[in-house]
Amino acid sequence: MTEPVEKVGEAGVSGRRGFMRNDRAAGFPHMNCIVLFDREKKAVLFCRRKKDPYEGKLNFVGGRVEKGESSEDAAYRELEEETGITCRETSLFRLMDLTYYYQQFVLEIYVGMLEKDAVLREEKNPLVWLPLTEDFTDRDRFAGDQNIAHIMNAALMFPIPGRKMLSEGLYIGIDGCRNGWILAALDHGRIRIERYPDINEIMSRYPSADAYLIDMALGLREKEKQKRPEVEARKLLKGREATVFPIPCRQAVHAEDEDEKRQEEARKAANMAALGKSLSRQTLAIIPRIRELDDFLGRHPEYKNVLCESHPELCFARLKGEVVRSRKNDFFGMTERMDILSEYVEMEDPYMAVRLSGKLDCRPDDILDALCLAAAAGMKAHGLCETVPAVPEADARGILMQMVIPRIIKGKEN
Repeated sequence: MTEPVEKVGEAGVSGRRGFMRNDRAAGFPHMNCIVLFDREKKAVLFCRRKKDPYEGKLNFVGGRVEKGESSEDAAYRELEEETGITCRETSLFRLMDLTYYYQQFVLEIYVGMLEKDAVLREEKNPLVWLPLTEDFTDRDRFAGDQNIAHIMNAALMFPIPGRKMLSEGLYIGIDGCRNGWILAALDHGRIRIERYPDINEIMSRYPSADAYLIDMALGLREKEKQKRPEVEARKLLKGREATVFPIPCRQAVHAEDEDEKRQEEARKAANMAALGKSLSRQTLAIIPRIRELDDFLGRHPEYKNVLCESHPELCFARLKGEVVRSRKNDFFGMTERMDILSEYVEMEDPYMAVRLSGKLDCRPDDILDALCLAAAAGMKAHGLCETVPAVPEADARGILMQMVIPRIIKGKEN
């Protein structure tokens, strides 16, 4: 864990009103400390400091965020430098920040749990695993003037994402396929992959899951000034922007004509009138699915903003820590995505998607996408997701125009 900064400047001034805070903490240097649990979450990793401050006392590992370095990269770098543990053995999640105005620094607290066995490699300070039964308030043994006890309490309450967490409920991921939907259910740790002809059958079969995510547009614009998540989503998927399709307005979705050609032209005209844009063949092809969902939510308002839109490639990017640039429908792309999912979901059969695709008359990537959404749904149920955009707008029917994705970003390999 980093040493306190002793300099006192304009951030803190003693006076008749006592210590006055200066809120320009964004300019302070940032440090980090890492609360790392063992695989059973029964012990936590500490180092014994060899120099002041807190010489001889037990402290978390950590260090300084270097200029131009992201907070996440700094946390993984410090962990590897001080312990030899890398992102192959653990995932770190930002728990909270503590701002020390008097000492002029921000302390970023990360928490993680070992996912694989790891051999510790000490840098300077000796390392030790301590049981959670320790008295972390003991000032004679622990650094931080009892801050460690506060940090430990917060870390113990944090639901670290992992296989165990995803075995605690029923989480549903849904992806479109030829003439239907592919559903992946994580049902208390068990995986089920099923095919359904329409959304009504899915919700009849699973009326009360802990969380649902679907790869299809839900909230729809009716005016050009309204905001959907596509623009921000493409910025998050550099190199894979084309996987985010343009979404038609509600008027285009519900335009009808008995003649197929006239209906297509009517939809294009409706979209041009409302949003100032025509429609691509790709967008026209998904309109029946969008309409199916819009009609369903109209009939079943109890699922409004319960059944939530997501995007598999955004979810894969968050689970990996960077955009997955391989094509999901070739062998390498499927293998890479299976490897990503295997860190969160227990899969005994590495070729499950290929094997089941023939039986379910779908593509293997349809299954992988649905399973990824089910894993993300599990994270949503545990409060570990965010929305794109951060503050979504509701459409005319009260449906939020958003994509729900994991808010965590796994660290990158150096």
